[in-house]
Amino acid sequence: MRFVVSLINEYDPGPFPEDFDRRVIQLASNENPYPPHQEVISTLKNSVMEINRYPSPYYRKLKNLISEYLGVDSSNIAVSNGASDLLRLVTDLFIEPFDRVFIPMPSYTLYALFSMLREAQVVTKVFEGYRLDGCYDRGKLAFLCSPNNPTGNVIDRAVIEEFLENFDYVVVDEAYSEFAGTSVVDLINHYENLIVIRSFSKFFGLAGMRVGYAIAHENVARAIEKIRNPFSISTLAYKAAIAALENVDYYRKIAGLIVMERDRIAKRLGKMFYVYESHANFLLVRHEVGNLADRLMERGILVRDVTGLEGLEGPHFRVSVGRKHENDAFLSAVEEIT
Repeated sequence: MRFVVSLINEYDPGPFPEDFDRRVIQLASNENPYPPHQEVISTLKNSVMEINRYPSPYYRKLKNLISEYLGVDSSNIAVSNGASDLLRLVTDLFIEPFDRVFIPMPSYTLYALFSMLREAQVVTKVFEGYRLDGCYDRGKLAFLCSPNNPTGNVIDRAVIEEFLENFDYVVVDEAYSEFAGTSVVDLINHYENLIVIRSFSKFFGLAGMRVGYAIAHENVARAIEKIRNPFSISTLAYKAAIAALENVDYYRKIAGLIVMERDRIAKRLGKMFYVYESHANFLLVRHEVGNLADRLMERGILVRDVTGLEGLEGPHFRVSVGRKHENDAFLSAVEEIT
């Protein structure tokens, strides 16, 4: 076993419903709480008999639909089984031992984990509330998250461009971008060192299918495709993603409902705690209530305790936006505890 593996902490996904012997409300994993479009469900049912065969390893139809969805050429698109796998592939592609990787904090911990596995020199810098006002370093690779997990805020385009001028490569993780209505995908036409990572898990509600994609200069996209597993997206996931893209208006309507609920929850929570401004499908909350996440868990409500994450001082939890009845149960439980 490589020595670096012993230095890395295992990724902690937080509590999951299957860990309990009773029904719980899952608000810990930033999932889309609404069911898939009916065509997605029908497609999955109709494709079950095909799972004895490999899918085409090129995923051309999916790439063509993503191309239409984002207004980029299909040659700029690489796909794999989830955004997290693409983050790993990017580090495999670019990072040599001792390369400098810059990660603003607080943010997604997998950036550091994958970089450490490549034996990179990982440099972190804390920005309160993840409010980046400029580029404060230079090196091989920088990881930026917009909207950021866990704070929920977006990074100004000018700041991202400043990073692009100072790093060999910049990853912008846009897993939650559809909830914010902002993107820097168009910058790939101006910067060959930009890699934008997107997901079908959040906006499109396919977290259990594991489909992600990268948008980058065609040479980078081709290189990612070269080193990923040849059948990285299953037949069912491939067809589900296609059906979701063919019914994007349904998901835009759902995103509108989620944003409305997010703002309602933020207003209620703001009377009790400090709530970070969010442009995603979750909220980050700073509080002073002892063991709040555990006490909510005792009431059958799962939130993500992120206390101790680099860049967060004091107790914090992150709560995903659920459906209205789930959010009401969460708010009632918090008010009861406080």
